[in-house]
Amino acid sequence: MGFDLREILNFGTAYLEGKSLSPRLDAEILLSFVLSKDKIWIYSNFDFKLDDKWIKKYQEILNKRSQGMPISYIIGEKEFMGLDFKITDKVLVPRPETEELVEKLIYDSRKHEWKKFLDFGSGSGVIAISLAKFLPHAKVWVVDESKDALDITMENAKKLGVAERIYVMDKTKAEEFEIVVSNPPYLTKKEWEDSRDLHFEPYEALVGGKDGNDFYRKIFATYKPKRFYFEIAHPFRKSLKEIFDNSGMRYEIIKDISGRDRIAILW
Repeated sequence: MGFDLREILNFGTAYLEGKSLSPRLDAEILLSFVLSKDKIWIYSNFDFKLDDKWIKKYQEILNKRSQGMPISYIIGEKEFMGLDFKITDKVLVPRPETEELVEKLIYDSRKHEWKKFLDFGSGSGVIAISLAKFLPHAKVWVVDESKDALDITMENAKKLGVAERIYVMDKTKAEEFEIVVSNPPYLTKKEWEDSRDLHFEPYEALVGGKDGNDFYRKIFATYKPKRFYFEIAHPFRKSLKEIFDNSGMRYEIIKDISGRDRIAILW
């Protein structure tokens, strides 16, 4: 006999209560994914009945979400800067805070007419590809210690039509960049251990050594651009401040929309 969409959606919402910060939204997204229909179609067809096969599939992905698996890993994509990116469990799920870093860099780049960028730790490629998409004359090199991440970056670059201006860094060649941008692994191991909601994502993309600062040191030691644009942990930790203070560069710390230290610019 089956259940109609109203009943199924209410069930999904109730199932995720206490297991998600946005149970109704998650239930809607996952039901849309299962049915390959948008939210408008679902709400316009509340009396449509699902058979047991579809209900079982929906229950399976609800269970994954209830265990903490990010929605992006379940549906295989994530929107960033208005663009749809392929996402797998080999890369971090892009965050809204990183959009703020990219928006600031795009604004400054248009003003200064920068054209040559390096994205260190590209992951799914959201930073590099967004720069190429919104800065038509930009060329962006990418570096990542994960081959899977670089493969996903280039797949997304092709999907979004900018592959001809995205380059995997050839470490045998010396390149000079106007800008180095990075959202590096910046958690300490203790911070990671205390954040169980992050444990579905790649450890290596989250933890930056004992004090969380290993990749900032590596980037400073390797590149000498006009400016660095970094995402940083909140609060701006003392050990990272010491690195910045000893860099011989001026710097600015910018808060995100939630009022947390999030962006560091050095020149």
